[in-house]
Amino acid sequence: MEKEEELRCPRCGSTNIIEDPDAGELVCADCGLIISSGVPTERKEWRAFDSDEYIKRAHTGAPISPTRPSFGLDTGFIGQDSVSKKSAKRFQRTKKHVSDSKEKTIEPALMKIKDVAETLNIPEEAVEDAAMLYRMAAGKGLVKGRSMDAMVAAVIYAACRRMEIPRTLESIAEFFGLKEKDVGRSFRFLFRKLGIKIPPPKPEKFAYHICTKLGLSEEVATQATRILKLARKMGATMGREPVGVAAAAVYMACQEQGIHRTQRELAQAAGVTEVTVRNRYKELLERIRPTLKQQSTESE
Repeated sequence: MEKEEELRCPRCGSTNIIEDPDAGELVCADCGLIISSGVPTERKEWRAFDSDEYIKRAHTGAPISPTRPSFGLDTGFIGQDSVSKKSAKRFQRTKKHVSDSKEKTIEPALMKIKDVAETLNIPEEAVEDAAMLYRMAAGKGLVKGRSMDAMVAAVIYAACRRMEIPRTLESIAEFFGLKEKDVGRSFRFLFRKLGIKIPPPKPEKFAYHICTKLGLSEEVATQATRILKLARKMGATMGREPVGVAAAAVYMACQEQGIHRTQRELAQAAGVTEVTVRNRYKELLERIRPTLKQQSTESE
């Protein structure tokens, strides 16, 4: 009988491959790469037409997640009725890998990531991304001897950046009672060592977030986005903190539509200083106000 070829991750070469039958994905437990999706399942039909069938055919255990200790593989029995023999073997290999002492050392951090993300209202996909990033860092020995809070804050901020969720470094650092520069230092160290590129945050995302917090209309958010796109095109956002520019753009949009909002209100909603909003607003006036007026005249 021909020996079954063992799956390997094309990125890191690991054989610790997790199969998630519910999502239909094969995921590397070491680097988090989704190797393939839409994997056909060999499990039997799970639809149930009465209570007896439901009990007989019920799934065993919760879905695999990097936020759960041992990816959730240590909870529940994996039998022939829940997955194929081939899948069960892979689960057992992964379970053996993730049940070691290293897994236990990162459990407090995973719990903290979930708790903090819930408090900050961060979506589940970003929570899982943060957990996977922390696992990758721990696997390379990057968290040893460093502040767990600073590292957790760094991966949460990174996950928000990767998922384009409007959260500032300052707000996340403040939640942990840390200095912004300390979390920023951990963030830069972590992703320089991991070799992961984190895209810069887009001011437009912050503009919608600010408008929502202040109860402003969709028209204001749309106009603020238009202002920001023009500002980026003209180089007015380069080297500026995105959330500060976004607050200034929302303030300008409010003025153009005759809506009274103070710079202090914008600063509080954005989590920046009033001076920042004032300075960014002055820059927008100088750089893009003439162009906006010209475009408005041409449209008329």
